[in-house]
Amino acid sequence: MPIYDIRIKQLFERSKTDQPFWTALAATLRVDNGAFHDQLVHLRDQAAIGEDIGVLRVFDVVAWMHQGRQGQVARS
Repeated sequence: MPIYDIRIKQLFERSKTDQPFWTALAATLRVDNGAFHDQLVHLRDQAAIGEDIGVLRVFDVVAWMHQGRQGQVARS
């Protein structure tokens, strides 16, 4: 399961208590015949990290790193 911390919540502008996030993520992975899922698989392949790393972990790392580039995370 991907990390769901304050950085991810800020990146996706989600509330502190957010159950719909998982439903939205699952739907996003299936929409357009799994296009986003396929993108994550492609990124995993480019990184040469192996198929034992799931696409949710790839999403987690990419999102977390992207948010880290946005600057300091506000504390709340």
